[in-house]
Amino acid sequence: MTRFAVIRVPTSGPPALIAEPNDFATEADAEARIAAIEGKQIMPHHTYLDILGYDGGLQDALLRKGILF
Repeated sequence: MTRFAVIRVPTSGPPALIAEPNDFATEADAEARIAAIEGKQIMPHHTYLDILGYDGGLQDALLRKGILF
């Protein structure tokens, strides 16, 4: 069963898992989390948020993709 994690992707440096909540059962829930975070920002940032779909354990998926946690 595919789950979805929200990660931040900076313009320089490796991507990283965001603070909790960061793991969701549906892509729509992950998109809602991104919208809630971005809705509070008043200035542009040198990073963007993305969704990582994965199967199995979250830590294993992050390690395979080179994402910090």
